[in-house]
Amino acid sequence: MIARIAPHQIAGSLLLLPAVAGIAIWYVYLFVSPPSGLSALDGALLQLRYTFSEENSHAWWWFAWLIALPVACTCLGLAYLLNAGRTRMGSIALFSIVVALALAALFLKHFTMAFLVAGPAFWGYRAIRDR
Repeated sequence: MIARIAPHQIAGSLLLLPAVAGIAIWYVYLFVSPPSGLSALDGALLQLRYTFSEENSHAWWWFAWLIALPVACTCLGLAYLLNAGRTRMGSIALFSIVVALALAALFLKHFTMAFLVAGPAFWGYRAIRDR
């Protein structure tokens, strides 16, 4: 007997990839190559203060989005994995949110993240078809 993985499980698993990518970006941004004479934590705190300061007001939205996207992808991935879309309407709602998130990432010119979020949309669509 061949075991078949349900489309909603694949979509949920794939939605965790952009979350991991976002966490990796934040790790590199905050902890790789701290200023000399500072610990890694002090360097990260200094970097965060600058990131969300008025001196960097032109780019704070990018970093806020880079926090919101992994959080949203984690929540959606867990929703798929915990079978929150067990009804057809639930599957349609989750699929719609994933598509909106991918379009928002594309609109904000995060092309790699948009690609990583759009991939699970295919499996979300297949989950709707299976319901």
